[in-house]
Amino acid sequence: MMCSDIHIDDVSQDKKQSARELLKSLELSRDGCVYFVRDRVRWSFYIVRGKLVYASHSLDSFERLERHLRSLSREVPSLNDKLRSQLRLMFDDPSPEKAKYKVTSEMLCVEYLAILWLVDENYLPKPMAGKLVARIIQEVVESFLCLPNGNFNDMYYEHFLQQTYCSLSIDRIVEVVNQRLKAWYSLGPTIRSPYQCPYLVSQSTAEKSMSPETVQRLGRILRGFNFCQLGALLSKDPLAIAKQLSNLISDGAILLRDPLSPFDMLPHTYYLAPEAEQENITQLSETFDDEVSSGDDIANISQAFKSQSAKTWKIVCIDDSESMLSIISSYLGREDFQVTLIQDSMKALMKINSIRPDLILLDIGMPNVDGYQLCTLIRKSSALKDIPIVMVTGNKGIIDRARARFAGATDYLTKPFMQADLLKMMMRHLL
Repeated sequence: MMCSDIHIDDVSQDKKQSARELLKSLELSRDGCVYFVRDRVRWSFYIVRGKLVYASHSLDSFERLERHLRSLSREVPSLNDKLRSQLRLMFDDPSPEKAKYKVTSEMLCVEYLAILWLVDENYLPKPMAGKLVARIIQEVVESFLCLPNGNFNDMYYEHFLQQTYCSLSIDRIVEVVNQRLKAWYSLGPTIRSPYQCPYLVSQSTAEKSMSPETVQRLGRILRGFNFCQLGALLSKDPLAIAKQLSNLISDGAILLRDPLSPFDMLPHTYYLAPEAEQENITQLSETFDDEVSSGDDIANISQAFKSQSAKTWKIVCIDDSESMLSIISSYLGREDFQVTLIQDSMKALMKINSIRPDLILLDIGMPNVDGYQLCTLIRKSSALKDIPIVMVTGNKGIIDRARARFAGATDYLTKPFMQADLLKMMMRHLL
């Protein structure tokens, strides 16, 4: 593997550079991965013959892949929540050994390895892999172009890509994303990031614009997800959702909170000044979704939330720690969750059989019957074998994750976790 410093276009390190100029200059780069480090975030761009074949940044890249896989699951049903959880267990390894490898090697991003596996195992057709990669590239470039001018530390690696599924013109990407950023900018200063989290805080105000039934569904889904995550849930462009909700935000029906960690490290869209002249951009190719034009119609947001189920989800939490059960209960303390807390793992199986929950949160380290053993017992029951089981653990090693997968766990949640982490887990397996 080769690694070397490169100086794009021989720009002096003392001169402030623009993200747009840097990205466009990659057309002249030799094949490989060029990455830039800025404000502790690493932006990686994979180049083959002057075209962009993949892009990533270092903030929770697997979450980004998971969102786009969820959106594609409507077109490719095999990309269901069970498969997405399997991918996470297989590839999203936060162990120190793996983290060190990711810092010192740019052979492949870990999420790209997951995409390769999906194609090789025939879960994802190659044309759909191209669509997936193009969407990821668009999201990464959208954030990258919001970076203010400054000094960028850049490095080059040979990336040894085994397969590429799309090859996109950098000029075209910049053109498309600039147009989107103008639309994001027009929503500022109130909406200033795709990673802000909208919450419904005034039902009475919202009911002036939509039916009480739609408002109820709106409140069920605006529970800590950012615009990008909402886009995955509703199969819509996050920009279109932001535009459709903007009036409710201005009216005070919806409160916007700042991006949660780690997305608070990404630049804001409102800081990007629009260009002096508007260019006539042709309609986006089918590789990209353009729903922004319909954003002013409140009927669109009503229709998007209409499909959300009014079901009350039954959640069983099994943990020998009373304080942990109390925390989980408070995090899920809403009318649409029926939460059952179980402290004795030996009595848990009988209670689960009577409740038939929609999801089980299961601690690993319990006396008598530990989480691995209980998970195995649940999976042996024909009535319970398909219920999602999320192992809750303080262990982050690959061996613990392999044991969880072997026992039949659907997913894992690492302690300590915040309410947003728990709600994202709900999104993966219930919504």
